[in-house]
Amino acid sequence: MLKLYNTLSQQKEEFKSLDPSGKVARIYVCGVTPYDTSHMGHALVAALFDVLHRYLEHTGYEVMHVQNLTDIDDDIIKKARKENQPYEELGRRWDALYRDGLRAINCLPFDNYVPASSVIDPIQKMIASLVEKDAAYKASDGNVYFRASSFADYGKLSHLDMAQMLEKARAGAEDSLADFPGNPAKESDLDFILWQAAQPDEPYWDSPWGNGRPGWHIECSAISTQSLGQQFEVHGGGADLIFPHHSSEIAQSETYSGKSPVVGYWMHVAMLYLGGEKMSKSLGNLILINDALKRNSADALRIYLLGHEHYRTPLHFTQEGVDQAEKHADLFRKALAQEAAFGEADVKPYVERFYAAMDDDLDIPAAVGVMLELAKAVIENEVDFRGQEHLRYMSNLLGLPLAQD
Repeated sequence: MLKLYNTLSQQKEEFKSLDPSGKVARIYVCGVTPYDTSHMGHALVAALFDVLHRYLEHTGYEVMHVQNLTDIDDDIIKKARKENQPYEELGRRWDALYRDGLRAINCLPFDNYVPASSVIDPIQKMIASLVEKDAAYKASDGNVYFRASSFADYGKLSHLDMAQMLEKARAGAEDSLADFPGNPAKESDLDFILWQAAQPDEPYWDSPWGNGRPGWHIECSAISTQSLGQQFEVHGGGADLIFPHHSSEIAQSETYSGKSPVVGYWMHVAMLYLGGEKMSKSLGNLILINDALKRNSADALRIYLLGHEHYRTPLHFTQEGVDQAEKHADLFRKALAQEAAFGEADVKPYVERFYAAMDDDLDIPAAVGVMLELAKAVIENEVDFRGQEHLRYMSNLLGLPLAQD
C-alpha cells in the first residue's frame, strides 16, 4: 500500500485515485524557465517524479505525467535583452538542452509537455472567469491581479502566518518587471499578477484587458486543468515553489472550478545545496547535468540524487557521494552480469523489504540499501535463481539502465 507525504496535511496518506475508475494516476510537475542551463537540482526533481511514474505503473495505475514549460517570463525577457536575441530562440535552445539532460539520466518522456505560450486562450478563459467571480480585478497599472482575500484559505499549503506570507510576496515582487513591494495599484501585497500588461519592446498577446502576457502562477492552473482535469492526483515540484506559486495555484484553480481539493497529494522535493547555498541559476553555483555525466554514469547520478537522502531531506552535493554511488552501480552491474550459480536462501525477504521502503513515501535510500544487500547475496551465490530477476526489476523501477560497457 503506497503512502505519500502530502504537504497540505503534513502527513503520509494512502494513495488513492480521484478518478471514478480508481485506476488513473495523474501527475503534474512544475517545469523550468528555459533562460539558462540545466543543473543537478533540475535532475533531482525530474528523477524523483520519474520514479513515482514508474512505481505507480508498477502498482497497476494508468499514469498521465504532464509538465509545463515557462517559455514566456520576466527572466527569459531579461536574459534575451542581455544577449540581444529573440526570447523564443533563447527558450528553445535552453529547453532542448534541458530535455537532452533528462534523456541522458534515463527519465521517461512526459505524456504531455506544454509550453505556456501554447495555452493563451485557456489562460484568458480562466482569468475572465475569475474576474467575473470578483476574485480578480484589473488595476490602474494595467495588470490583472488575483484578489487573495477572496480565497478564505489562501496560503494554506504553506503553513505560514500572514507576516511570513507578506514577506515572501514582497520579496518576489522585487524581481518583477511589472510589480514591486507596496504597489499602490494593488489591494494587498498578497495579490498576484494573472495578466501582465505589455511594456515597450515586450512580447504580448491581445486580451480583453489589453495587450499583455500571462502571469507565472496562472499558466500552471490552466495547463493542469486542460491536460488532467479540474481535480487530479499528484502535483509536484521543488520545495521552493510551495509559496507563493503552488499556494496561488490552489486559490486560482479551486475558485475557477468550485471544486476542492484540486490536488489529492502535494509532493515537494527538498533543495539541493552546493557550498552551503541552494543550487540555482540565479546564484550561479551549479553542477551541470552534462558536466556531471562526463565523470559519472547516469546510474550513479540517479543513485546519488535519489538514494543518498530521502527526497524531503535537503541534499548537500559532494563529488565523493557521487563516486560512492558509482561503486554501488558497479556492484549492481556485477551481480546482474554474474553467471547463473544460485544458493538456497529465499529472495522473498529482500523483495518484501524493498517494496515496504518504496511504499513508505518512496524511501529510495532504504530501497537502495536493500538492493545492495541483494546484489552481494547474488554475487556470493546465497540466494535462489530469482535474485537476479528481482534485482533487475528493482533497478528498472528506479530508472537504472545499468548498461554494460
